[in-house]
Amino acid sequence: MRLSGRVALVTGAAQGIGSAILAEFVREGATVAAIDRKRNVEQVCHEASGDDGQAIPYVFDITDHETYARCVDEVAKQHGRIDILVNNAAISFYGDIFEDSLEQWRQTYRVNLEAVYWGCKLVAPHMAKQRWGRMISIGSTQAMATDGRVGAYATAKGGIISFTKSLAVELAPYGILANAIAPGCIHTPMSVIDGVDETQTEFFKEWYVKRRKIPLARPGEPEEVARVALFLASEDCSYITGQTIVVDGGLTITF
Repeated sequence: MRLSGRVALVTGAAQGIGSAILAEFVREGATVAAIDRKRNVEQVCHEASGDDGQAIPYVFDITDHETYARCVDEVAKQHGRIDILVNNAAISFYGDIFEDSLEQWRQTYRVNLEAVYWGCKLVAPHMAKQRWGRMISIGSTQAMATDGRVGAYATAKGGIISFTKSLAVELAPYGILANAIAPGCIHTPMSVIDGVDETQTEFFKEWYVKRRKIPLARPGEPEEVARVALFLASEDCSYITGQTIVVDGGLTITF
């Protein structure tokens, strides 16, 4: 029970990596405020809660700054503390520089980067007061190597990595650790593009699996990212801050 007594906030908790992190934290004894704009987060929380930990749904859009602030205040008042923040919620669109629009970029930044900053700003005073905290942001290998057509997403994820380093320096005197995770090809709803699961296409199977562009020759599962988040949320990572842990089956080490 590595998170017994801890209180966590997880954004984008209704599906994919977010719901996997939620479930992992609850199994390890945490109380989790599960944030998502999708109402099915309520069912996800119901299924995850048990004798060891609990999950409480909060249905709103994290780009609504006032509602986000009220949520953080409510969690802090109800539980007396906030120990962990997982910035997971993200959106993406596909389109190159000839096809995309300024509004698509702005909306991607509002969700993928601005809301990360705002969430950290809201919880930092609570963590500083108790002299303990864990801020974990989900980046992407797209910030390091990309095949194009995801410029806004890749840039925002790169911003997360840089912001994490800055946070780590600023918050270290308060006992707060800030780290990021960069997943590669993970089998989640975001891997479904225009109704097609990219991890099941013939191209993916030939290039990434058969030819081992991913050395482990398979996509990852959300639970494999969640276990890294658990490590970063626990006492086990007490001397790690400002780092980005790549979870990609070896994708970014190959030619």
